[in-house]
Amino acid sequence: MNQTFNLKRFGMLFTKHTVENMRSYGMSVVVFFGILTVGTMIANYHSAQPHQVQWYMIFLIAAGTIFTSTIFANLGEKRKTIAALTLPASSLEKFLVGWIYSYILFLVIYTGLYYLLMIAVLKFGHWPPDAKLMNVFDPESKIYFIFVAFTILHAIVIYGAIAFKKMHFIKTAFALFVIGLPIWLLNNQIVEAMIGRDINGNPPFFGASFMDKAAGRYYNVDLSYDYSKWLITLFLTLSVIIWVAAYFKLKEKQV
Repeated sequence: MNQTFNLKRFGMLFTKHTVENMRSYGMSVVVFFGILTVGTMIANYHSAQPHQVQWYMIFLIAAGTIFTSTIFANLGEKRKTIAALTLPASSLEKFLVGWIYSYILFLVIYTGLYYLLMIAVLKFGHWPPDAKLMNVFDPESKIYFIFVAFTILHAIVIYGAIAFKKMHFIKTAFALFVIGLPIWLLNNQIVEAMIGRDINGNPPFFGASFMDKAAGRYYNVDLSYDYSKWLITLFLTLSVIIWVAAYFKLKEKQV
């Protein structure tokens, strides 16, 4: 039998994880859907147009990273750690179960719930006739960038979930802040030196927004399509590298 990956063994492990966590996952979905509903209703109560994309992004990043940080929570408790590490399954199979639940299944379930909610909002809300349901795959609105952002954040958080024994989310967020803030500030200084304008705190690798006080005009410089493709490729490549590092981190715990 293959010691790295066996489909039958993986299926049994996936079923075991599902059965053991079905109740807690189900309760989490109900609670999250309640929060999502209340938040969306408050945001759209006095709005002339339904807020769809903004809330989809906010809740995706917030809920997705929090859930991912808990996917290997059993490694933080000594009794559960021993049981998890001695389970007759390979490190790859264990990692894939956590990856599928926190990445693939989370994206599918979250998007399905959000669309279900927005269909109800558009149907029963006070919206003008031209209000349409958002399309997360629309190439013009570039909503797909949020999936790239979620992918890289998922990779970082799942690595932290394995590397840290306790307070996975807090420690990972702190590490990301300590590393990311200097890069962000340095990016601002470089871009400002290049264009000779004070920019509005744009994140690294993206466009630049600035105010021309003399002309009294606000400018926003977007990325070209070709550059965007290279940027997406870069982030997805980094995500795969971090996922692989997370797998080896888990494998290291198995030894």
